[in-house]
Order: sequence, then structure tokens, then C-alpha cells
Amino acid sequence: MQKVIIPQLNANDGECTVQDIHCPAETAVKAGDLLATLETSKAVIDVEAEEAGYFYPLAKAQSELKTGETLALIFASLEELHAFKETAAAESAAAEAAVLSAASLYTLSNQAKAFAELHQFTAEELSSLNKKVIKLSDLAGLLEQRELAAPEHMPLSKNQKQVARTVTASYQTIPRAFLLMKVYCDQALAGMRELGARLDEFVGFGEVLPGLLAELRDEFPFLYGSLRDEETFVPAAEVNVGVTLDAGTGLYIPVIRQADLASIERVTEVMAEYKYKALRGSFEGKDLADGCITVSLNTSPDVVSVLPIILPGQTGMLSVGGVMKELALKDGEVSERSYLHLGLAYDHRVVNGFYAVAFLTRLKERLEHFGAALPA
Repeated sequence: MQKVIIPQLNANDGECTVQDIHCPAETAVKAGDLLATLETSKAVIDVEAEEAGYFYPLAKAQSELKTGETLALIFASLEELHAFKETAAAESAAAEAAVLSAASLYTLSNQAKAFAELHQFTAEELSSLNKKVIKLSDLAGLLEQRELAAPEHMPLSKNQKQVARTVTASYQTIPRAFLLMKVYCDQALAGMRELGARLDEFVGFGEVLPGLLAELRDEFPFLYGSLRDEETFVPAAEVNVGVTLDAGTGLYIPVIRQADLASIERVTEVMAEYKYKALRGSFEGKDLADGCITVSLNTSPDVVSVLPIILPGQTGMLSVGGVMKELALKDGEVSERSYLHLGLAYDHRVVNGFYAVAFLTRLKERLEHFGAALPA
């Protein structure tokens, strides 16, 4: 008997959804046959048979499994498969008999039996009633006690569960440091308005920063890649920049590919498409995969700064706060100017403070002068 185990699908996901099971139980399969399709937050993955045999799924379509759990079994013969089923049925019957034995201290009326099954009362709960004959009214009172004792709860969405897993993995595995820098942005804001009017599209920091980050990769390679182990850094093969988007349907981090980052016009088109998908929660796995550095957008008014996480498999995440105003003295006159806070959370195993300051200083310079040489 061979187990078909859920593999570690990528650095960020420890859980997946079984999108589909392609073979009925007891089907003869060959090595390389498609058995199932799995879906993570970043990709859709096909699972193939590693050897020939008879297929027996242990999970159903749309169920969720964790890394290391068994998806299915492949038996060398039908006789072996049937013997396994008989053993499993016997074990299940024994467990059911144990439950019935525990319930022999009481009996349930016909209405009570249906009600107990519907609400899945345990033997312990039923025994706590201390009655030889349990009626429907007894169970109604028991259900009320259960509901009063249970705290109010709101289930998390599937997307938010994945966010929770990613955040937990980040805090458990990445020793982070954080740097915050003040950036003056009047020229950048004017340049973005001009470019937006020219392209008839919204152009903001989410559209501008990915391209500026791509330009800094060769100068600061340790912020574009991942740790293979505690002593080895692997530079990213391509500069693919993730950008956080939350349109009220959940947090997503779609990725802008290196091929699209050479042109601000193309980045603007991609971001417009991603915002549409964020509203409808319609991202595909390929939209969310292979980022090597991420921008966390937090540009709502009065947001001073945000301390972002670092995604597993990356070494830095940039955060952008809201635009603020201040008074400044220039040539003896008081004027108003705009600024924001640009933050960098960085993996301290790879990047030190001097390196982080140099990186953020260079990015600050480029952002403050954005618009001086807009493409014609």
C-alpha cells in the first residue's frame, strides 16, 4: 500500500483545498495518471500517481488538507484494498458499539433521537441529564444551555484563514527589524496626477513604487530573494513585486511581473486589472505567486505608518503611509508641503541597518524626484 501525501506546496502554504478528485474509488491507475487537483492561495497543482495500483481516496472534493496528511491510498491489488476496507469498517463498528454501550444508561424517545443526531449531542452531554428516558424537551433545554455557555463567534473567511497562516509563519520564522523614513512628495503627487490625466487611469504610489523598486535590484540584491538555509541567500531570478490590495473582500497580494515593470503605463494597466479582481475576489493562483519583495499600501488619510510583516520566502516588505501636510520655511516665507512615511521591514538575518538605510534613502530620492522626467 502506498500513501499519497500532501506535499509542502510552497513556502507560504501549509494547507490546500482539494479542488477535484479525478479517479473513482478502486480504479486501476498507472504511474503518471492524474489523481487529484489541489489549490493553494498561490497556485493550482496536479497530483499524479507515482506507481501503478488501485486508487482509494480518503478525502473528498472541496475538503481542506494540511501538508503531511494523506490524500489517498494506492493498493497493489483489489484484494488488498478490500481487506483494508473490511478492517476500517470493523474498526468503525467497534467505535460505534462503544458509543452505544455508553448510551445504554439511558434511552431516547423517537423525537429525541432525531434531535440528538441533528445537534450532535455527545454521550457525556446526554449522561449529564441523569434521566433513564430522555425526551425532546430535555434536549431542548440542553441545547439552550450549550448555546448560553458558548461564546459568540464569527467564522473567518477562507482567504482570511490563509492570511492568518501567513502572518503566523512570518512572526514565527523571520527575525525582523524596521526602519521608517520621511519622504517629501509634492513633486511625486504632481507627477502622478499628470501621468494619470495622460493615461486616463488612476496613478498612485501602488503604480509608481513597483517600477522604482525594480530599478534598485542590482544595487541592493539582498532585498530581492530568499534564504535557502541559515547561511545561504538565493537572489531572485526575476524582480516580481507584490502589492497589497484590500477592497473589502479580503486582503490579497497580487504580483506585478518583471516584464510589466519596465513601463509605468503597463504597471497601471496591471494594477487596474488587479483592483477589479480584488473587488470580486477572482484572483487566480498565478496572479499571487513568485513575488520577491512586497509593497504594503496603507495610504488612507491620517495613517502615519504601518509595521508590515515579511512574507515567508522574502527578505523585505515596504510600507507606505498616508500623505500628511506641514508648514515649512523657505527663503523667508512659510509654505505648505506634503510628506509621507516610507517604512521597511527587513529580515535581520540577511540585511543590517546600514544596508536598509542606504536602500530606503535611494528609494526616497527617486520617489521625491518622480515626475521630473516622465515618459513622453
